[in-house]
Amino acid sequence: MASGLVVVLGVFLLADAAVRGSWDVVWVAVGPVAAIVWALWLLTVRPSVRLDDDALTVVNPMRTTRVPWAAVTDVRLRWQIVVQTADGRSVTCRGGPSIRGSRPVRRGQLSVPQEPEELRTIRQRWRARRAAAAPDSDVRRGWDRPAVVTGAAVAVLLLVSAGALAV
Repeated sequence: MASGLVVVLGVFLLADAAVRGSWDVVWVAVGPVAAIVWALWLLTVRPSVRLDDDALTVVNPMRTTRVPWAAVTDVRLRWQIVVQTADGRSVTCRGGPSIRGSRPVRRGQLSVPQEPEELRTIRQRWRARRAAAAPDSDVRRGWDRPAVVTGAAVAVLLLVSAGALAV
């Protein structure tokens, strides 16, 4: 909610400066505003966990990992969902649910956190698909291209803003 407000406010202030004809303000501010919007998008909107019949795809800030079901050895919840792979590495799902505290049922009883529905869904899909998955499938890790490309565009806007500030 707060990140959306920051984005709306930044875009509104840039549009206001443009409408008023203060292009010097627009050119100086467009880089930092774009950097803030990009960082908020990268950290709060972009991360995700996608399931299909063949694999689990984890989109984290700047990185994407595709884990075939046959390569998954365990799925557990720490602060976030963690997928353990056959090669001994673990993949933390920044876009998945996190541990939520729960209230004790009665005074004096221990609070036990509930297992998120998303974690149960991932485990069910893994159990159903691991036998049917190709056993020689490798985990693929790589850069998140949309995040890198938009980050490069933001870097260019920051250079434009720095150039406008120097004038």
